[in-house]
Amino acid sequence: FTSTRESIIKYTVPYGQPCHLISLTSPNLLMDFFKKELLSEPWRKTAKSGWNEEELLQFRKEIMAYEGPESTDIKFFNVLLLGQVSAGKSSIINTIESAIKGGVGEDGKLTRELVTSKAVAGTDKKSLTKQLRCYKIRGKSEDGKEKLINVQFWDTMGLEVEEEGLAIDKICRIMDGEVKPKAELDGDLDEGALRDTPEIKHKMHCVLFAFHAEKFELLDESIFEKLSEIRNAAMRKEIPCLVVCTAIDKVCEHVEKDTSKVFRSRNIQKKLTNVSEKSGFPLNMIHPLRNYVDQTMTDLKIDFLTMLLFKKIIKVSKDYCQRLLDDEDDC
Repeated sequence: FTSTRESIIKYTVPYGQPCHLISLTSPNLLMDFFKKELLSEPWRKTAKSGWNEEELLQFRKEIMAYEGPESTDIKFFNVLLLGQVSAGKSSIINTIESAIKGGVGEDGKLTRELVTSKAVAGTDKKSLTKQLRCYKIRGKSEDGKEKLINVQFWDTMGLEVEEEGLAIDKICRIMDGEVKPKAELDGDLDEGALRDTPEIKHKMHCVLFAFHAEKFELLDESIFEKLSEIRNAAMRKEIPCLVVCTAIDKVCEHVEKDTSKVFRSRNIQKKLTNVSEKSGFPLNMIHPLRNYVDQTMTDLKIDFLTMLLFKKIIKVSKDYCQRLLDDEDDC
């Protein structure tokens, strides 16, 4: 390059786009370009990394085969969904069921299916969910018949600023299994909505926090204070916590075009690192997700990324249930 007042770097974009000229007097422009470049190696290694039909089918078989702890009446792992308003909590439920429900054609290849709209999703500034709602997930067995998965999601009101939204004491009672399905969460809990003696099968076995990747930096500080209180309460109860960062396609144009580029994206790596630093959760407990929002048909790569999260949810839930059962046994 030339060393002039308007010094210019000339380079070729790796994937065959035309050459670009960027002035060194515009460092922000130069930094923006490098942020857009993909890493040569993924920043997170996964057990399955082919992003193909064969591996997705294997994911589904493994998940369909999961069972609760032996010799118990725990039929479902309970996953509590918490997060900011419009973080995509309800869309997570729809995306997971859409991903697990895909079928296989007569030729043995995956068929594209209609996206599920089981949970009511929206973009209101106030929480759409006012009750504690339980959503069961259905997949398809190898013979094409629908089958209940042993995981159910519990959707709640969003976490809002200051005293608005779901109160911490209610969240703790939900985690302990005291609150029944369809209990009204907006206001005081009615006595009829509470269990006197909740069992292990009623408790929450995993807490899943949801954040919108594009809006995370705009969150009010009071949301982080609530998050810290909830995380600490869950830790005292030894309930495993995971974080899902939704709308990752909004922060990386490569991923918007091809979801399988998620673990090679500098922007998404930086975003999840920032979520880790602000939320206090370790990076390996934070998972990127692309919800079905404007799509009407399923997509193999979105489903693949979703299965990575779903399998982790099942594993930590099963481990927690087994630990509770072990604690009940006499040593």
